[in-house]
Amino acid sequence: MPKSSRPSPRPSRRPSQKISLADAFQLAMTVHRRGQPGLAARHYRAILQVAPGHADALHYLGVAQHQLGQHDDALRLITRALELAPDYVDARNNLGNMQKERCQYAAAEQSYRKVLAARPDFVLAHNNLGVVLKEQGRHAEAIVAYRQAVALAPGFVEAWTNLGHVLKKTGAQEEALSAYREAILLKPDDPTMLHSLGRALVAYGRDADALEVYRRWQEREPDNPVVAHLIAACQGASAPARASDAFVQTTFNRFAESFDQVLARLEYRAPALCAQQVATLVETPARQLDVLDAGCGTGLCGPLLRPYACVLHGVDLAGAMLKKAAQRGDYDALDEAELTAWLTQHPAAYDLIVSADTLCYFGALQEVLAAARQALRDSGLLVFTVEQGTDDGAHPGFHLHGHGRYSHTQQYVRAALATAGLALAALDPVTLRLEAGKPVAGLLVAARRIAP
Repeated sequence: MPKSSRPSPRPSRRPSQKISLADAFQLAMTVHRRGQPGLAARHYRAILQVAPGHADALHYLGVAQHQLGQHDDALRLITRALELAPDYVDARNNLGNMQKERCQYAAAEQSYRKVLAARPDFVLAHNNLGVVLKEQGRHAEAIVAYRQAVALAPGFVEAWTNLGHVLKKTGAQEEALSAYREAILLKPDDPTMLHSLGRALVAYGRDADALEVYRRWQEREPDNPVVAHLIAACQGASAPARASDAFVQTTFNRFAESFDQVLARLEYRAPALCAQQVATLVETPARQLDVLDAGCGTGLCGPLLRPYACVLHGVDLAGAMLKKAAQRGDYDALDEAELTAWLTQHPAAYDLIVSADTLCYFGALQEVLAAARQALRDSGLLVFTVEQGTDDGAHPGFHLHGHGRYSHTQQYVRAALATAGLALAALDPVTLRLEAGKPVAGLLVAARRIAP
């Protein structure tokens, strides 16, 4: 008889390990605090599969989604958490933060006010309320909010700095300077604080005092190109012929994220003015021209120039600005390059060159204008703006101001165009934007390359 087969033993199973919801949530939070929002999101979702009404998991999943760039989902999740727990102050504050980041200032204001109604001592909410009030132009109310923040937390550097900014906007000079100095006392080695104080002093015409502040900054960052340029600007007599590449790159790479929003508040008009001049001097748009946006920044000129261009090219020194320009989808090509060098390397390449608010970082214009002539085809058009200066004898032609930009006189611009071999087509005084609530005077210039 055959031997009876004996069943092989089954592998032993480990007893299932269960974890409480509280422990699961703490695990998710630990991962989140370690800077792993993607992994944390998976943990939060696992909790929500078991407990769909877990307000904390909904809230922090929303935070994680926001960090991962899923902003609509983040708002939905936090809103759901608040539906389940209307008194959830931290969730409502984060909702306000997300609304603020999306420029939904009125909605953010309501969120912060609800937070403060529940917790009047919530310092961050006072500061954030000040931010959204300032963005809505309600400066007096913003000052009250910031003052409440620093009263509750005298060591809150950001609130002191924000208070300085809004006081500066209202013209309260000494109070603004006092707020900036409080911030510096709290963070004496932070160049950002010194920069803010220096800019305020320049705005008040106190360049000598600003120079002292900038020298303190340079002691902390001797290789920083921004402070080197600002020191030269405050000294005046030793000003360079143009801003350095490093200054432009450092300044505008940092500025790229907020550039469009800031300029919108300043009623920035340079792109629209250039487009109006192009419309006056160019035939009906027919997408037939090779066009260069010279110093394109985030691409504000792009949609205005696109109707004229069969090819629209953008050039800028700041890579972060170019990334913003690329997101608009108006350009056929974008290149990171110094403008004069780019123009020189592309002879007779363009029918139209537009440079909005770029040549204010050049003092001497002859070289860049000569390069523009070289890059234009015969009868090609150059349109640009500069800030308008006055010939006071001390600074003939052009002048580097304490804020770091150059101004140019009409007489100088005319002479520089003639030297470069460009024929003036139009030169009009304009307002480029507002600064500290006052109009910034500029010149809107158009010139053509005439065949030799």
